[in-house]
Amino acid sequence: MRTALIAAIATTDCGTLRAELRFGGRSVLAWQVDLLRALGVERFLCLCHSAQGEVLRLQHALEAEGAAFHALRGFAALPALVRAEDELIILRDGVLPDAVQVQALVGDGPRLRPLVACLPDGHPLSLAHPADFERIDSSRHWAGLLVMRGAAVQQLADFPADADAISLLLRLSLQAGTPCAELDAETAAPEAWMLADSAAALAAQEQALIKRSDASLDWRAPLVALASLLVRRLAERGILGGTRIAAGIALGLMVGAIVVAVLGYPPAALALATAGAFAGNVSARFAALARQLLRRPAIAMPAMPISWAIDAMAAGTLVAALVPQEQWSAPLVPLAVCGLLVIGLARLAARAESSAAATIWSDRASLLAVLALAAALGLLAEATALFALTALGALLLRRSPD
Repeated sequence: MRTALIAAIATTDCGTLRAELRFGGRSVLAWQVDLLRALGVERFLCLCHSAQGEVLRLQHALEAEGAAFHALRGFAALPALVRAEDELIILRDGVLPDAVQVQALVGDGPRLRPLVACLPDGHPLSLAHPADFERIDSSRHWAGLLVMRGAAVQQLADFPADADAISLLLRLSLQAGTPCAELDAETAAPEAWMLADSAAALAAQEQALIKRSDASLDWRAPLVALASLLVRRLAERGILGGTRIAAGIALGLMVGAIVVAVLGYPPAALALATAGAFAGNVSARFAALARQLLRRPAIAMPAMPISWAIDAMAAGTLVAALVPQEQWSAPLVPLAVCGLLVIGLARLAARAESSAAATIWSDRASLLAVLALAAALGLLAEATALFALTALGALLLRRSPD
């Protein structure tokens, strides 16, 4: 059985459990559990002072998913819970490694690669926290991750009850010949391998990751940039559910836009479509930020189908806005094709890489906002035709990859 040993004992200088600090919208302990679940862990052993708070919440959540969870006040029960043939993964209290980096270290086969993850001597983490990243030889420190066979756990019965079980298991695994894997500069970078030593440090790291994810902020697509700024402000509260909520709002607004357009109110319909496209931008930014902060794909609707759905409904809104319900039999009906053309051509024009024109055409919300203004001025048909021709020109003038 694949078993994980974690802990919720270490505290910050303020007396708060490291395991209960928040990062990316969830607790450090929940983040660790999520990482270990992705590695196929079936049973969790958590060393703690008491089974309450976040420990109790995670116990209920994991047991509801069919996993086993044992909250232990000491390590006396470990020899009875871990069999010799078990795979044991140990993660140091408060350590937050990148899930992709961990997967690369331990492998993805039916059996994990036994290893002691190590930091080079002089690494900032080992210098700042020598007790957490203890020295294992003259040139290396433990990085807080250990994969070993369960046989060594039986030897814990020979040690006093007040000993540090995790440190003992580290020494026992090294004595058993578990190979060391030294982390390189990329794997052990501050944003990829962190220690939750204080709420302020985690908040600073979270903000740095958020800003780094918005490094490509481009005001040539103003409503996309505005969506990024909004997501940055709401990141802490909306990182987990923001993608789904914003996507649901976007689809609801787009459906409303089509209905209002059919009823014969083009300016209001296109204003709703603008809001819907903006909500779609927010959903996409939340999804990107979740991947950056949570180090895994966001649990949300896929970005590509949402993008296609918003564009399809934007085109439908334009068709209905160009030819109101009472004029469907009039000669104006062929004009409705321009609604399909302008969205389709805009989507094609946005596919060019590293192009100013592609950045501009990718901002569907700004395009719809301009069309809403044109509708209010009675110039919707002319504006739609102009945008379609402009997008076609951008495609024709686009430089060939050759």
